[in-house]
Amino acid sequence: MSKLRITDYWKLLVKVCALVAILFFSNKTTAQVLPPDFLCVRSDTLYWDIPTNSCGTFNSYEVFFSANPTGPFNLLGTVSNQGQGFFHHPNPASDTWYYYLQSDFNCPGQMVLQSDTLDNRQPEVAVLTRASVNGNSIELDWQASPSPEVSAYIIFRSTSMGTIALDTIYGGVTNFVDNNAFPNDQSETYFILAIDECGNTSIFNDPHSTVFLEQSVISCEQKIVLNWNSYQGWINGIGSQEVWVDIDGSGAILQATISGNDTSYVFENASDSENYCFFIKSIENGTGIEALSNVVCLMPDLVEPMRDLVLKNVNVLTDNSVELTWNWNSAAEIQSFEVLQDLINNTFTTLNSSPAPIPLGNGNSSIDVISDPSASKVFYKIQTTDDCDILVESNYGSTIHLVGNPQPGFSNFLTWTSFDIENAEVIDYSIYRIVNGSSTFVDVVPAGTTSFSDEVDPSEQAESNVCYFVVANANVTLPNGSIEPIESSSNTTCVEQLASIVAPNAFAPQGVNQIFKPFVIFGETVDYHFTVFNRWGELLFETKDVDEGWNGKYKGVIQPMGAYIFQVRITQTGGRVVEEGGVFTLLR
Repeated sequence: MSKLRITDYWKLLVKVCALVAILFFSNKTTAQVLPPDFLCVRSDTLYWDIPTNSCGTFNSYEVFFSANPTGPFNLLGTVSNQGQGFFHHPNPASDTWYYYLQSDFNCPGQMVLQSDTLDNRQPEVAVLTRASVNGNSIELDWQASPSPEVSAYIIFRSTSMGTIALDTIYGGVTNFVDNNAFPNDQSETYFILAIDECGNTSIFNDPHSTVFLEQSVISCEQKIVLNWNSYQGWINGIGSQEVWVDIDGSGAILQATISGNDTSYVFENASDSENYCFFIKSIENGTGIEALSNVVCLMPDLVEPMRDLVLKNVNVLTDNSVELTWNWNSAAEIQSFEVLQDLINNTFTTLNSSPAPIPLGNGNSSIDVISDPSASKVFYKIQTTDDCDILVESNYGSTIHLVGNPQPGFSNFLTWTSFDIENAEVIDYSIYRIVNGSSTFVDVVPAGTTSFSDEVDPSEQAESNVCYFVVANANVTLPNGSIEPIESSSNTTCVEQLASIVAPNAFAPQGVNQIFKPFVIFGETVDYHFTVFNRWGELLFETKDVDEGWNGKYKGVIQPMGAYIFQVRITQTGGRVVEEGGVFTLLR
């Protein structure tokens, strides 16, 4: 691109400064004698622009030289032609020389100014400091060459066709934007040359290469993998790198700070419902200069994993089946779910497997009709299989196993296993009694209590066989931190009271109490056997009818007064056998 040439710029500046000086010193001193505008040295020849001096007659241009930049300087030669703008200095040994120029005009008493001091070496390099991607463009910055003769900079970029010149930058500018690069397709490499008015150029500086960022997705692990090439060109190397991410256009935030040697980063727990844009920021060691990579954006195609799977409740129903309820995230992409079961919370096996419901919903339930929660405690887990065949298990939960036993003195003693659902806490237990198919609340006991004694009424035959169940009132903590109340019922257990057999100690076949018959209290039986013997062991009477008694006769004859022996054997509905016997008296 065309800009003001350095030489033109300096000529203008010198003229302005001279004018200011003339105006400032007009009452104090005379005008100054301007030197030639020293442009450059090419090979053995010095070049300059003709100065403008009107103070007196031209005599010559004077050329001074030295082997050291700080002198001392000696007169090398003079040019007597006022219009000549060059001077040849043979230099067969190719030594390094330093030059400056003066104008010799017949201007007595006026100050003679010197030109810049230049040398016969090629210009020193301009150091690239940064090649940073900005959208579809690349921004370049560099440090100016310390050589005063440098008038412009040539920008080069490496391509598949070789290294090509992009532009020449004049006017002391030290930045450039390349709008024709391909930073989103590849890493771009740049060089810069410093050049003077004679066409002398510096050597190529060390190239700088941009960071080209690429991404890939691991669908089954919900990961986005970033890979890039290291920034090239900084003398001090890369001090650190930063990974930046913008999620759904909310603005870029710093995701991670990593070492200068890293060329990859894994972004975890990505979601396929969000749009991600990433870029890498490289930072030079010691200087803090930053260079950006290209930006990569994507909405990843991921397999949404099963998250927040929690078995919420295990509840025994009245038909002795077990109801399981659980929560899960409705966005999960699963093939099936399995109900796992075990009796000791150790090695779970699959009880049943079902395809994933459509839609999945936030929760689900299942009924276990195979296990027997009345026989023992039963443990459960829920397991899911996602589209990547990855298994996820829930917390465990178990049934409450309730057992009841009759006690002497007409009471039933209940014991149960503690409420046991991982991530849940019991508050208390409510105890319920079932008589004739109707349940009633009995009592509530604290969380640490797992037993209860319930009295029964011996005058109520219906209470000879009473059923019970226990309900744990608990709170379950869900993965999002919320707490939900639940009720977990135990199995139903029935308690048959111990039968009691009461017999009179005497009877009178011809008196008031003419029949000898034992009485069975809570005697709901499935088998009854009543026998009477005389003192010699002879069987006098036998019956299996609980309502039948002995009338004192044997073969139609009333037996003599005296002592007799009876035996009663009953089998209760629960299989319990009760036997009772003794001696009674027949009175006449």
